[in-house]
Amino acid sequence: MEGCGMNCIKYLLVVFNALFMIFGIVIIAAACVDLGMIKGFAGMETTGHETDIVLIVVGVLILLVAAFGCFGAWKESPKLLYIFAGFLVIIILLELSVGIAAAALRPQIEGTMKTQLRASFIKNKSSREEDSTYKEFWDNIQTNLECCGVTGPDNYIASEPRLNPAYSCCPPDNSDHPIETKRSDCISLTKYYQEGCEDKVLSTVHSAGMTVIVCGILFCFLEVAGIVLALWLAHSIKTQDKGRETA
Repeated sequence: MEGCGMNCIKYLLVVFNALFMIFGIVIIAAACVDLGMIKGFAGMETTGHETDIVLIVVGVLILLVAAFGCFGAWKESPKLLYIFAGFLVIIILLELSVGIAAAALRPQIEGTMKTQLRASFIKNKSSREEDSTYKEFWDNIQTNLECCGVTGPDNYIASEPRLNPAYSCCPPDNSDHPIETKRSDCISLTKYYQEGCEDKVLSTVHSAGMTVIVCGILFCFLEVAGIVLALWLAHSIKTQDKGRETA
């Protein structure tokens, strides 16, 4: 493995480490998006964010280990390459542990979110004008996800205080009419969204969680390839050094 062969492995390992850095950034971004969705849809309560925080830490470790791997490959140091491969094994084990924990905890997280969403909806209905925090929370959800109430617009009428659906339940109206007129037309003609927000919130959070899991699985394969390349390069360097010594 002398000459171009070993150099090719070295440069290939450097390229792989550059990909590691990119995937590390992707994992951090995906975990941040998932964490933001869980926090944003959990009725303003913090829940189920531990696995995402661990993934963010893993992503940061990946960036550091990738930089270390580039240095080891460039310096052609077998010891540094062995250490790099060991770090990758540890990261793979961490990712597998987090993935298993995330899959096991997901139903519990979604169940907690359902409870908190329903509790926040009741507070939204009963909150005073000067305490509009929950109203703003539900207006954002209903506008962004194009839904109304927890399971549907009937939630506004089903319990005390009995209210018409919020204006955020109405599709965008680009006419020049005053807001009160738009709201009145929407309510009277029942133009508001008929789907509830609970299923849409859980579907959105589930999709974000699946993105994180898929990124983790793809990255594990890339890490295994990186371990093989690092060990191959380290072995080639040691073989070349022994050949020089015997010569």
